[in-house]
Amino acid sequence: MFGYLNRDSMQRIRNIENGFRNIPAYASYEIKNYSYDAHAGIQALEVSKNGRSINLFLFFPDQNGKIESIALYGSNLQGHYNAMRRSMMAFGMKISSISVESGQEDFLDIYLDY
Repeated sequence: MFGYLNRDSMQRIRNIENGFRNIPAYASYEIKNYSYDAHAGIQALEVSKNGRSINLFLFFPDQNGKIESIALYGSNLQGHYNAMRRSMMAFGMKISSISVESGQEDFLDIYLDY
């Protein structure tokens, strides 16, 4: 897949990053927003504490540059799954499907429809 995230999508990710930074409970966490795979247009948002990754969100583009899906790796996947399944929302965007997938490690595969 070759793509990119458009300006609106990148702003959404920056807003998510800032949202984490503005939550007092995350004051001692490191929040990093970076290009995970420039060729595929995948952007990462990583939440870590004391150098240990807690959660890694990978944002994948569709052919128009919108965020098509999010892969979520790390801690408390079942809790994240339960919360997102109840609301069918992720960061203010409507979820069309969510599942737990296995690869080198388990992750949530979240498809969006916003």
